[in-house]
Amino acid sequence: MNLVEIFVRHAAELDAFGYFQYIREHNPEAALRFLKAIDGTVEKLALQPLKGRLRKFRGADLKNIRSWRVDGFENYLIFYRFAGRRLEILRIKHGAMDFPQALRQD
Repeated sequence: MNLVEIFVRHAAELDAFGYFQYIREHNPEAALRFLKAIDGTVEKLALQPLKGRLRKFRGADLKNIRSWRVDGFENYLIFYRFAGRRLEILRIKHGAMDFPQALRQD
């Protein structure tokens, strides 16, 4: 039984869809696996929300953000916050991004 509430920000959904479209152009099967991997990774984070790396960004708006790699797609990171019983998925970004700037874009 999962007692953690999962909240996915619209920006994270848009990130996932954008990467899905990009991957689909090159490999449609991998694109479907990518979306399933995101779902599976988020489910695992709900079971162990503190396992992600705590990020040290400047700015109060970026406090308590953690990241974890998407299972099977290690170049993609899920950025999230966990407080109380709420797991908030903020963004999904490629590892080569400028993270503070990318996290501030909504």
